[in-house]
Amino acid sequence: MNKSQKILFSISALIIISILSFWLIQGGELFTKTKILVDNTSELDKALGIKNEVWVDKFILGLDYSAVIILGVLIITFLINYYLKTKRKEL
Repeated sequence: MNKSQKILFSISALIIISILSFWLIQGGELFTKTKILVDNTSELDKALGIKNEVWVDKFILGLDYSAVIILGVLIITFLINYYLKTKRKEL
């Protein structure tokens, strides 16, 4: 493995690790969410048995989008690696 291939694999590993850590920080959800349910019930409403829940726009990255991004990074990495390998053989 030459130096450019090592750099390529290091960069792709760094991208994959950052995507997975961002996914875990977001909550490790299985599916991507665009809205979440927030409970705005006050103490008086709780005493009376009334629920006050509101849907709020918020993007939470899921494993479905993370897996697609990681697969894309892997495909691009292996295509560039193949190009670097064939370029070296020609030289």
